Amino acid sequence: MHELSLAQGLLTQLHDLAARHQARRIIRIRVEIGPLSGIVVDSFKFGFNCLSAESLLTKDARLDIIIPASDSSDIILLQVEMDSEEEDNCVNQ
Repeated sequence: MHELSLAQGLLTQLHDLAARHQARRIIRIRVEIGPLSGIVVDSFKFGFNCLSAESLLTKDARLDIIIPASDSSDIILLQVEMDSEEEDNCVNQ
Protein backbone atom coordinates (compact mmCIF):
# COMPACT_ATOMS: atom_id res chain seq x y z
CA MET A 1 0.00 0.00 0.00
CA HIS A 2 2.16 2.85 -1.27
CA GLU A 3 -0.71 5.29 -0.71
CA LEU A 4 0.26 5.54 2.97
CA SER A 5 3.80 6.62 2.11
CA LEU A 6 2.41 9.14 -0.41
CA ALA A 7 0.10 10.54 2.27
CA GLN A 8 3.10 10.78 4.64
CA GLY A 9 5.05 12.64 1.96
CA LEU A 10 2.16 15.06 1.49
CA LEU A 11 2.02 15.71 5.23
CA THR A 12 5.76 16.39 5.28
CA GLN A 13 5.26 18.96 2.50
CA LEU A 14 2.38 20.53 4.42
CA HIS A 15 4.47 20.86 7.58
CA ASP A 16 7.29 22.47 5.59
CA LEU A 17 4.87 24.93 3.91
CA ALA A 18 3.24 25.75 7.24
CA ALA A 19 6.60 26.50 8.84
CA ARG A 20 7.60 28.69 5.90
CA HIS A 21 4.35 30.69 6.13
CA GLN A 22 4.10 30.67 9.93
CA ALA A 23 0.78 28.83 9.78
CA ARG A 24 -1.04 27.71 12.89
CA ARG A 25 -3.10 25.10 11.04
CA ILE A 26 -3.88 23.71 7.62
CA ILE A 27 -7.50 24.23 6.63
CA ARG A 28 -7.81 22.70 3.16
CA ILE A 29 -5.63 20.88 0.66
CA ARG A 30 -6.37 20.35 -3.04
CA VAL A 31 -4.54 17.49 -4.73
CA GLU A 32 -4.84 16.26 -8.31
CA ILE A 33 -4.39 12.52 -8.79
CA GLY A 34 -4.11 11.33 -12.37
CA PRO A 35 -6.22 8.30 -13.30
CA LEU A 36 -3.12 6.46 -14.56
CA SER A 37 -1.11 7.10 -11.38
CA GLY A 38 -1.88 3.70 -9.88
CA ILE A 39 -3.05 5.38 -6.69
CA VAL A 40 -6.18 4.00 -5.02
CA VAL A 41 -7.88 7.27 -4.06
CA ASP A 42 -9.84 5.78 -1.13
CA SER A 43 -6.65 4.29 0.33
CA PHE A 44 -4.83 7.61 -0.09
CA LYS A 45 -7.68 9.45 1.69
CA PHE A 46 -7.69 6.85 4.47
CA GLY A 47 -3.94 7.15 4.96
CA PHE A 48 -4.11 10.94 4.94
CA ASN A 49 -6.97 10.99 7.47
CA CYS A 50 -5.18 8.58 9.82
CA LEU A 51 -1.84 10.38 9.67
CA SER A 52 -3.20 13.94 9.69
CA ALA A 53 -5.12 13.23 12.91
CA GLU A 54 -1.78 12.86 14.71
CA SER A 55 -0.84 16.53 14.31
CA LEU A 56 -2.54 19.67 15.63
CA LEU A 57 -1.49 21.40 12.42
CA THR A 58 -3.44 19.03 10.16
CA LYS A 59 -5.98 17.24 12.34
CA ASP A 60 -8.98 19.19 10.98
CA ALA A 61 -7.67 19.66 7.44
CA ARG A 62 -10.00 18.90 4.55
CA LEU A 63 -8.50 16.96 1.65
CA ASP A 64 -10.08 17.66 -1.74
CA ILE A 65 -9.01 15.29 -4.51
CA ILE A 66 -9.46 16.16 -8.16
CA ILE A 67 -9.21 13.47 -10.81
CA PRO A 68 -8.57 15.05 -14.21
CA ALA A 69 -10.20 13.79 -17.39
CA SER A 70 -6.79 13.52 -19.08
CA ASP A 71 -4.64 10.40 -19.07
CA SER A 72 -2.29 11.80 -16.45
CA SER A 73 -0.18 9.67 -14.13
CA ASP A 74 0.83 12.59 -11.91
CA ILE A 75 -0.02 13.51 -8.35
CA ILE A 76 0.07 17.28 -7.91
CA LEU A 77 -0.36 19.45 -4.85
CA LEU A 78 -2.52 22.24 -6.27
CA GLN A 79 -3.42 24.41 -3.31
CA VAL A 80 -3.02 24.68 0.45
CA GLU A 81 -5.23 26.91 2.57
CA MET A 82 -3.73 27.83 5.95
CA ASP A 83 -4.54 29.83 9.04
CA SER A 84 -1.47 32.01 9.42
CA GLU A 85 -0.12 35.38 10.43
CA GLU A 86 0.41 36.31 6.79
CA GLU A 87 -2.21 38.23 4.83
CA ASP A 88 -2.31 35.74 1.94
CA ASN A 89 -3.06 32.38 3.52
CA CYS A 90 -3.52 30.35 0.35
CA VAL A 91 -0.54 28.78 -1.41
CA ASN A 92 -0.96 27.63 -4.99
CA GLN A 93 1.64 25.23 -6.29
